[in-house]
Amino acid sequence: MNNIHRLTVATILFLSSFSTMAQIVTAVDSTIEGAEKKILTLATKEGKSYEILGASFKNRVYMTAELTPVNKK
Repeated sequence: MNNIHRLTVATILFLSSFSTMAQIVTAVDSTIEGAEKKILTLATKEGKSYEILGASFKNRVYMTAELTPVNKK
């Protein structure tokens, strides 16, 4: 489980270096719905939309998402 956490953090740091407009966030919860709700809350607070990049499950759900500015037309 500790290795998964380290891999998740390393992936987030790696991906964040390639993105200036997007923000990579991660959430951990006991269910997929709970993890997505945490990401939705973060996106809503910042006025951004989100796209889930991936999720894994090993006793807990680890979800990574990209927050991007909302395109206003």
